[in-house]
Amino acid sequence: MPVSEDRKFSAITNPIDQISSYSCIIGGVCLVAIFALIAAEITARNFLGTSLPFSWDFAAYMMGACIFLSAGATLKAGGHVRVTALHDYLPPKGQQVLDAVACLIGLAIALVILYAVSDMAMLSLKRGSTSSSVVRTPLWIPQGFMVVGALVFTLQMFAQVLRTVGGETLHNDADIEDQL
Repeated sequence: MPVSEDRKFSAITNPIDQISSYSCIIGGVCLVAIFALIAAEITARNFLGTSLPFSWDFAAYMMGACIFLSAGATLKAGGHVRVTALHDYLPPKGQQVLDAVACLIGLAIALVILYAVSDMAMLSLKRGSTSSSVVRTPLWIPQGFMVVGALVFTLQMFAQVLRTVGGETLHNDADIEDQL
């Protein structure tokens, strides 16, 4: 059975979408953990008269992980900022070409980000860099989550390129503004 034109890359894009979903779930867990850490810090300060020396550092690490791990799923859902001033006035074929060019540029940028955070994490690992806080967290650990998130985002950007080349219309959450 021939694959329809709009789903001809689904054997590649579907697994990437699954990876993005799992990554987003981990990002959501990080967000809940941030809430728990900050609540524990507030409770400890107000009721126990002490502070948790690791709470702010770990909350910051988890915020970075949350942002990076959720970026791929956000891209798939059309949740990133997208300027459509020119896009909306083009015919469908022009929109598809513009989407493909934008996705290729986005893929190039994602690859640069992936390289940069990977290089940073490897350098931290090689040097044995740790945080300057009391806990002395090895920095490659939180940076490793950034690398995983950047990889997932890059894969999702590649999937977006395949979708545009395959003739799919990209999901655009900007339509939600019309519902308000």
